[in-house]
Amino acid sequence: MRQESVNSFAASDDSIDEMVLMLANVGIAPNVAKVLVALRDCGFQSSVELQKECKLRQPEISVAIQRLLADGSIVIEPLNSGGRGRPRHRYSLNGEFVTIIQPHIEVVLKQINKLEDNLSRLDDVLKDLSQ
Repeated sequence: MRQESVNSFAASDDSIDEMVLMLANVGIAPNVAKVLVALRDCGFQSSVELQKECKLRQPEISVAIQRLLADGSIVIEPLNSGGRGRPRHRYSLNGEFVTIIQPHIEVVLKQINKLEDNLSRLDDVLKDLSQ
């Protein structure tokens, strides 16, 4: 079953790249966007799995995970490795993908509204100056 997830993720690289680009356009860091999309498409993932899915190095995954944990976008589940060494974890989205990205979209919509207001005010000032 895991292999199917990897194949479905890889099969739509163009749509994944587009989704990552769109998320970056609304203010989400590209590496964070890659991790979000990977977790959306593949469910629970370890750091090693995310490295493969996202084509990122471990430090980049770690930074993205820390940002997503800090804002509550993902949850962490400890993995019992049964041995010594560093503890391992799996990560998953903390809710629906659309709900997680909605605050970023709302920020951009507010910025758009402010720009539209400024353009309208500028238009009014230009009309006053030309009279």
